[in-house]
Amino acid sequence: MAHFQIDLHAHTTASDGTYAPTALVKLAANRGLKVLGVADHDTIDGLSEAMAAGQRLGLEVVPGVEFSLRHEREKQFVGLHLLGYFVDPQAANLIEIMTKVRQGRIEQKIRQIKKLQAFGFDIPVEAVLAKASGVPGRPHIATVLMERNPGRFENIQQIFDEYLGTGAKAHVGRQFALTLAEAAAVIKEAGGVPVLAHPGAYDSWIDPITVVRNARAAGLDGVEVYYPYNQGQHLSGSRSRWIARIDALADELGLLKTGGSDFHGRRHDIIQPGDMGLTTEQYAAFKQGWQALRAVAG
Repeated sequence: MAHFQIDLHAHTTASDGTYAPTALVKLAANRGLKVLGVADHDTIDGLSEAMAAGQRLGLEVVPGVEFSLRHEREKQFVGLHLLGYFVDPQAANLIEIMTKVRQGRIEQKIRQIKKLQAFGFDIPVEAVLAKASGVPGRPHIATVLMERNPGRFENIQQIFDEYLGTGAKAHVGRQFALTLAEAAAVIKEAGGVPVLAHPGAYDSWIDPITVVRNARAAGLDGVEVYYPYNQGQHLSGSRSRWIARIDALADELGLLKTGGSDFHGRRHDIIQPGDMGLTTEQYAAFKQGWQALRAVAG
C-alpha cells in the first residue's frame, strides 16, 4: 500500500509515462490512493480518460498539466516546469495553447533527432515518434538511442549528460514555449492554480529560493514542497534538505503547498504512486486555497 493516499504528480503515456491513463488510475486505486493528480508534460490529452476511470473506480483525479517553460536566465528560470492543477480540460484557451505547445515540442524533438543523426547515431525520427504514444519527449529519444546504438551508452543518464540535457551537445531550444508568467495566466484562465514543480531538482547553479521568489512575483500561486528528491529519476542525496526550506518559504510568501511522486513507471524507477504526496489535511488546505483564489478571481 502507498505511504500517502493523495499523490498530485503522475504521468501517463500521453507524455512520457509508461501507463495509459486508465491503467495509471487502476494502479493508484489498487495501492489505496484516494486522490491522484495527472499532470502530463505539455499535453492534456490523457485527462478525459483518467477522470472517467477515476469516476468508475471511486478515485478523485485532479486534472493537471506540466508546462516546460521558456528560459529566462536573468530570473534563473532555466529548465523549469510549471504544474497547473484543477484546470478545465474543455477550456477553449487551454486547448488552443496546448495545440501550439504540442506542435512546438514535436518540432523541437525532430530538430534534436536530426542533430543526433549528424553526430552519426542511428535514430530515425519515425522510431522516436512510434515510441511515444502521445507527446514525444527526451526519454523517448534516449530509449531509441539505447536500443539502436548498443554499447555506446551505459545508461539513460549518460545520454542526458552528454547529449540531451540543457546545454548538452544535441540540446536545442523550442521555437514556441511560454514564459512562466504566460503559462501561469493560461492556467488561471482555465480555472486552475499554477504551481512550481520540484524547485530543488533543477541544475545545480540554480538557487531554488531565488527561483521561487521570482516565480511568485511572476504570478505563481503554489509550490511543490513534498517531492522524492532521494529516489526515482531525480536522485540527489543532498536535495532532501529542500523540502523543509521550501516549506518555510511557502509560508513566508503565502504559497499553496503540493506534493507528489512524479511517477512515470519507467523500468528502473524506484518510486511508485503514493510514495510521496500529501496528507488528507494538507490536500484539504490546498484545495480550499485554490477555491479561495478562484472566488477572488471571480
